[in-house]
Amino acid sequence: MKKLFALVLVFAVGCWSVPKPMESIENYNVMLLHGAYESAKGITESSDYPSAYEESVYLGGDASLGAYSKDSRITKWLSKNVFEEPDIGNNRNAKNSYIYHWRAFTNPANNSINNAKELGLRTWNKDKKFGQRRALVEEAQEVKAAIIDPEKPSNNLYGQEALDSIRRYPDLYRQIPSRYILIDHSKGGIASREWIQNSDYYYGDVDKVITLDSPHEGTGALNMQLGLLLFCNKKAQKRFKENRA
Repeated sequence: MKKLFALVLVFAVGCWSVPKPMESIENYNVMLLHGAYESAKGITESSDYPSAYEESVYLGGDASLGAYSKDSRITKWLSKNVFEEPDIGNNRNAKNSYIYHWRAFTNPANNSINNAKELGLRTWNKDKKFGQRRALVEEAQEVKAAIIDPEKPSNNLYGQEALDSIRRYPDLYRQIPSRYILIDHSKGGIASREWIQNSDYYYGDVDKVITLDSPHEGTGALNMQLGLLLFCNKKAQKRFKENRA
C-alpha cells in the first residue's frame, strides 16, 4: 500500500511540474520593454498624440530597443531569427509584426510602480494627458484589432474603435491575441514584475516573462549606498545611546 501511495504521489508531482505547452505565437502579444533612460528621452504630455494604431513611427526617440528595420538591434533580430518574419525593411512595424515595440515609457526614469501602471493599468491615461495613447498592453492589442465586413468595406473598423467593439462580444474577443509574452531589458523587467507580482490590476494574462540584464536584486551602486546608509545609521544610534548613558 505504501509503495502504491508513493507511486501515485510521484506521478502527481511529475504531472504538476511538467510545464504546459504554449499556444501558437499568433495567439500572443509579444511585447518589448526598454530599460531606464533619462526622463528627457521619454514622452512629454500632450493631448495631440494619435492612437498607437494611427501612429506611423515609434514614439519616444532614444528610449528604445531598436527599430524593426535596424539590423544591429534586438527588435529586428527577434523578428527575423526567432519569429521568422520576412525582412520587409522599413515596412515592418507594430501592425504587421508579432512584436509590439511602438513607444517608450512616458518617463523612462520613473519608479517601477509608475512604469508598471503605464504597462498594465487600463485606466492609465483616463485624463488624456497623452492624447489617445493607452496602457502598453492595450496598445499591443489595439494595433492588431480589426472588424472586417467583406460585403461592405465601409463598415470596417480598426484600432481602438475595433478593440472597444470586439470587447463587447466574447466570440470576437477570442479571435484576437489576449495573452502576453514580455521580453524586458534592465528596468523594464522590474516594471513587469511590479505589475505581475505586486499590483491589484493584474489579471493573469501573461504567460512568459523574459528579462535581460534586469537588476532584480538591486544595482551594485544602490546596494552600496544603502549599505553605507545602514552603517552610518547604526553608528549614529550607537553614539546616541552612549550620549544618553
